[in-house]
Amino acid sequence: GMLSADQLLTLSEVAREYGLGYVQLAARQGVEIPGVSFGDLPVLQQTLTAAGLPTGSPGAHPQNVVVCTGQEKCAHCFVDARGLASMLDLLLGGEEYPSPVRIAIAACSSGCTAPQLADIGFVGTVDPVLDRAACNGCGRCAGICDERALTMRRGLPRRDPLRCDNCGACIAACELHALRPGRVGYTVYVGGHGGRRPQFGTVLARFLPEREAAGIALRILSFLRDRGQPRERLGALVQRLGLDALRAHVHSRLLL
Repeated sequence: GMLSADQLLTLSEVAREYGLGYVQLAARQGVEIPGVSFGDLPVLQQTLTAAGLPTGSPGAHPQNVVVCTGQEKCAHCFVDARGLASMLDLLLGGEEYPSPVRIAIAACSSGCTAPQLADIGFVGTVDPVLDRAACNGCGRCAGICDERALTMRRGLPRRDPLRCDNCGACIAACELHALRPGRVGYTVYVGGHGGRRPQFGTVLARFLPEREAAGIALRILSFLRDRGQPRERLGALVQRLGLDALRAHVHSRLLL
């Protein structure tokens, strides 16, 4: 989803010369150039690749990783979502799988990239920790919490962990920094998809450390590659074999 000014100029020139003179932004942060003939594809791909814009892979490859704007725009972001997206984009190219794979990363629980509807979805989470001595009891954190997980009692915010979705809004709202990040990591969803019969992903892990996020994606994909049937999406595979089979596969790879 990030293009430099020079890359935009290249897209403009390519669209004029080989396409219909315009580009279209796809739902998953890709760019489409309508009207290109098959005969022009080799030279077009060479031009785009030279500009750092390789064309998407058709078929059963991991298709583009989608990521939210992250730290640059979101006060609730406590993970390096774009860093994870860049790493996965480099690691996942070229491998064949039984079916297309879509990965979505959201830096917070607002889920702007719909990670719950991706084959593999990552949602940044943070555990707020209260420094009682720094809190002045203003109640701003409780007022901003959409989940009503914070209530003021005896001049201090009390958190209901069953209501809290670990979005970090209360931390961002506290001007005194009385609420600070504790555990930080990802909630990992597997098996979601949109389309004709949409399916919500299942939680595989919570508060997964950032350093383990790329590795767990590779292990999930190896499960699909090793156990999946032709054209079987990850969600269907998990339904057929069970979430425990995926957990066992991921855990066994962790021990290697």
